[in-house]
Amino acid sequence: MTGSCADGFATVIAVCRELGLTAVDEAAVRRPHSAVDEFRMPAFVADAQRLSDLADRLARAAGAAGATATTVGEWSGRSGHAAGSAVRVVAGDVADLRSRLTQGAAVTTHAAQVLEEVLARHAAVLETVSRPRLGGVDLDAVPAALNAGAVTEGELRAEVHARLDYADSAGSLAADAIAAALAEVASAWTTDTGSAGELVLADLR
Repeated sequence: MTGSCADGFATVIAVCRELGLTAVDEAAVRRPHSAVDEFRMPAFVADAQRLSDLADRLARAAGAAGATATTVGEWSGRSGHAAGSAVRVVAGDVADLRSRLTQGAAVTTHAAQVLEEVLARHAAVLETVSRPRLGGVDLDAVPAALNAGAVTEGELRAEVHARLDYADSAGSLAADAIAAALAEVASAWTTDTGSAGELVLADLR
């Protein structure tokens, strides 16, 4: 597997396996981070920005529709009343769509901000556990340090498994955060389905 956020950590643990410090295989090292690998954060952020921009455009459209309704309201006669009614209906539809789109865009933007922070912390953890040193000794110098008694195998094993536990916890927290954020976004966009808003959202897919 290449291009994974856990590549550096997997490399360190591979060396530790060769040194006999752990029996944890590569798949187990990478597994906790699979959700982060599969999630496309840049695309999610871009979608959130696109939705926010669309909500802003609809806000301007709602303002324009309101101004038109005021002008049409000054018309007289049967055709004027009919035009005024039509404009009011359109303005109401735009206002409703604007409200729902604004709420959905806000939820998506907030989720993107939260996930950026969570994934940044996850990346920091992986950077920490991927440092190629154990017991204050560079990995390639560990055999000599063991032979010289500068470090003990028990100490190194404990550090390796502490790193594995730390990375596993970070991966699980990131995966849970991604799932929770996507569920919240999905809930925001599925509220009040079957309306005209679906036509706009369909264009965003």
